Amino acid sequence: MLTKLTSKWVLAFEGADHVLIEDGEVLFANGKVLSIGPATRTEADRHEDFGGALIAPGFIDLNALADADTTILGFGSAGDATRGTWSADYAATAHDVLDRTEMLAAAHAAFGQLLLSGTTTALPVTSLLFRAWAENSDEFDAFAGLSQKLGIRLVLGPSFRSAVNVIDADGALTQIEDEARGLAGLDDAISFIRRHQSSADSLISGLLVPSTIDTCSDALLVRTAQAAQELGVPFRLHCCQSETEADLIWARSGKTSIGLLRDLGILSERALLPHAINLGGPDADPALIAADLSVLAESGATVVHCPLVVGRGGRRLDSFGAFLRQGIAIGIGTDTTPPNMLMNLQMGLATARFDGRHATGPAEYYRAATLGGAKALNRPDLGRLAVGSAADIVVWDLSVFDAQPSHDPIEALFLMPPGLRADQVWVAGRRVVKDGHVVDFNESEASASLQTIFEKLRNSYAERHWKGHDWQSLFPPAFPVRRQAQPSTGKRHHD
Repeated sequence: MLTKLTSKWVLAFEGADHVLIEDGEVLFANGKVLSIGPATRTEADRHEDFGGALIAPGFIDLNALADADTTILGFGSAGDATRGTWSADYAATAHDVLDRTEMLAAAHAAFGQLLLSGTTTALPVTSLLFRAWAENSDEFDAFAGLSQKLGIRLVLGPSFRSAVNVIDADGALTQIEDEARGLAGLDDAISFIRRHQSSADSLISGLLVPSTIDTCSDALLVRTAQAAQELGVPFRLHCCQSETEADLIWARSGKTSIGLLRDLGILSERALLPHAINLGGPDADPALIAADLSVLAESGATVVHCPLVVGRGGRRLDSFGAFLRQGIAIGIGTDTTPPNMLMNLQMGLATARFDGRHATGPAEYYRAATLGGAKALNRPDLGRLAVGSAADIVVWDLSVFDAQPSHDPIEALFLMPPGLRADQVWVAGRRVVKDGHVVDFNESEASASLQTIFEKLRNSYAERHWKGHDWQSLFPPAFPVRRQAQPSTGKRHHD
C-alpha cells in the first residue's frame, strides 16, 4: 500500500545532511521511502495531512533502557557509594531477582516508552546488579519477540562479563573473577546473533555486549572484537564512566581505559563506547586526556553520549562540541528512565554550553541522535528520510499549546516541555504509534506492572549490601514521611 504523509515541515536528507522542506511530503511502501520533497498531487492509497507538524526520521538510541531503572534511587542524594555493588558474601549465592515474565514485562514497558519518544531503533541495556551473573540468549529471544509485537527495531545481544566488583567484609572494593563464565557468555551471545542473522526478521540485528571494561578480562575483550569482526556486527562496551573504573584499569594495566583498548588493538568503527566522562586515568591527567581523545578520533569508535543520566549525577561530557571538532564520532543513548530522547537532547545541549568554549547547537545534537547512530551501526538506511531509506518516521505535533510559540521546527523539539510524546510513529512502514499512543499497548497495565517490578528490585537491596542496609536507609525520601499508625476507616464518631 502506498502511503502519503504531508505537513508544514518535512526533514529530508540530501547529500550528506538533513534539510528542512517547507510544505513537504513523504511517500512510502513496503517499508521503504519512495519519494520525499515538496508537496505534489501524487495519488496514494492512503493520504494523511498533519498540518503544522514536523515529519522527521526516527531516533536511534544506542544505550536504550530496557528494564525498571533503579538508578533513580540515587537521584535524591549521593548517599552510600557501595549501595550499587554486591557484597562478597552475596556473590556466592547471587540469583536473578526477577523471573522471566517480570524481565519481559519491564522491557515491554520500556520499549513502549521508547516508541513514544520517537525512538525507532534501540540498543537495549539492562542492569546486571539484579542478575545471577549476566544476561542470556533465551531472554533476548523473548526481547526479539517484543520487537515483532510492538514494531520497534532492535539491535541487541545478551551482555556478558568475566568478573564482578564486590565489597568485602571490611568495606573494601575487590573483584571476583570467572573467566570461564565470561567466555561462555560470549559464546552464547555469538549463537544468539547467528540464529537471528539466519532468520527473516528484518527488525532484529546483532550486537555484542561485553558489560564494562573493568569487569571484562583482556582476553575476553580481544575475543569479543574478533567475533564482532567475523559476524559483521558492532560491540558496545561501557568504559570511562567512573573513578572506580579508572583506578581498577590503572592498577591492572598502568594505562587509561582508552589506552588499554588501544593497546589491545580492539578500537575500530565497530566499537560503541558509553560514556567517555572519565578520561586520562585516575588523576585525569591533561596529557593523558589529550592522548585519549586523539585515540578515539583516529580509531573511528563511537562515543555513546547519555546526557540525562550523567547530568543527573552532576556531570557532563567535556565537551560535546570539543569532541565533534576533534573528529570523534558521537551517538546518543538514554540509559535511564524515562528513556526519552528529547529529554536527553535538551539536557545535552544545555550542559554542552556550560563553558562557552565550543559552540554547540540543536543541529549537532539532532545529527548525533539520527545520523550518528546510523553511522555507528553501519546502517545508511536509518536515521534519515531519503529515497530508499527505511520508512522509520516520526510526526511531531508543533501546534500543541505547551510548545507555543514556535520559531524553527528542529529548535522547537529542544524547547518543548520535557517528555512530550511523538504524535505518530512508523517503523519499517508499520504504524506503531497513533495519536500519541502505542498501538495495541495498555499503558495502565504496563505502568502498574513496571511499578510492581521496581518495588521488587528496590526491596532486594538489603540482601546485597555489605552491611545489610535496606532501601529505606540507603535511599531516604526528599522529606520525612509521616504515616498513620493504623489506616483510617473514614468514619466520623459523634458523642
